[in-house]
Amino acid sequence: MPVSKPLVTAAVVGLVVNVYDFLIHGIVLQGPMYSRLPLMRANASLPLLILADFVAAVVFVLVYQRVRTSFAPGVAGGVTFGLYVGLLVNFPTWIVCSLLLTGFTSGLAWAWILTGILWSVLAGAVTGAL
Repeated sequence: MPVSKPLVTAAVVGLVVNVYDFLIHGIVLQGPMYSRLPLMRANASLPLLILADFVAAVVFVLVYQRVRTSFAPGVAGGVTFGLYVGLLVNFPTWIVCSLLLTGFTSGLAWAWILTGILWSVLAGAVTGAL
């Protein structure tokens, strides 16, 4: 497979998940979760957060390229892959954070687990479609 197809796919996935993160973290969770918890540093870098989503998209697409034959073709296979990745990454990470970090509530952990799984499912759908 030419290198350009995974890079184009990763760029599209990166754009989609950045919009998703803006909607979820910038709007939906802003009032009910983030206004009560001082999570972000005052000097936090928005460009680094955007870049991190693009890096995550590249990794997501490259891993999918290696294992895609294990899943159905197209969107259905991408969604299944995304669900597995989302569960694997988000569930243990945010549960452990809620157990270890002061101020990281179980409510925040569950919000990030669910939104993280949705992030991966969305990334999988886009990847599978492309």
